[in-house]
Amino acid sequence: MRFIRSTLTGRFDMADKRKILLALQFWNGDKARAMEVARLITDLEPRMSEQADFLFVSRFDCSQDENTIKYVSRKFLTHHYVNRTRGEMWPHGCNALWFGTMDFVYSHGLAKRVPDYKAVLTFEADAFPLAPNWISELHQEWDKKKVKVLGALQSNPAPHINGNAMFSGDPAFLKWIARDKGGCKPSGGWDFLLASEFRKRGWSDSGLFRSWWGYPTMTRETFDSLVSQGVVFFHGCKDASVIQHVRDRFLRNQSVFT
Repeated sequence: MRFIRSTLTGRFDMADKRKILLALQFWNGDKARAMEVARLITDLEPRMSEQADFLFVSRFDCSQDENTIKYVSRKFLTHHYVNRTRGEMWPHGCNALWFGTMDFVYSHGLAKRVPDYKAVLTFEADAFPLAPNWISELHQEWDKKKVKVLGALQSNPAPHINGNAMFSGDPAFLKWIARDKGGCKPSGGWDFLLASEFRKRGWSDSGLFRSWWGYPTMTRETFDSLVSQGVVFFHGCKDASVIQHVRDRFLRNQSVFT
């Protein structure tokens, strides 16, 4: 951490300079789209990132895409992992993949094979950054909120933070998820089933996130409206429309596979 003098108060405030880990989870059914998302994230970065690292996590029966890993490595320190926890179908497959992701972060952190991250953004192939400054915005929001879970609060079927969200890198918090819990019953999604426990530990809704589960496609008008509202991370769209809008607005002269 370092200290920064506030221009408003004259006091020194601590800024946590640790990175965020971007943990992209996928299986064979959405692998191609997940790789498109990874390449979009890479193209939005102007240079090697000092704010985030990247983790590819594939389901136990899904291989990694070496070409995309190489592509992303141009801009991010990159890790990749084939999940050892076996689970298929919804919700067991999704639950097993997320717990495996968090166990990787916890276990490899203990072994000093990954840095000490202040937060982990877990996300899937239907989640997208909406602006080039999205990582900086997430950093600032995380430092301001000072919670264990940060994302888009959902009301149905009961209040919970959608799992495409940020989770604390605090070792005790990671241990609770990876070892004390280690999984959950396949009676629902993990983000819903653990909602009361996340809330007790500290969660917050954030205007930077938006989650519209099962959203079929996004128009340019809706995209521009979200950007104007300051939303930088969107979850729920099932086609490539968001990727295309981001490229058209911010990366007009770049190709996906340059």
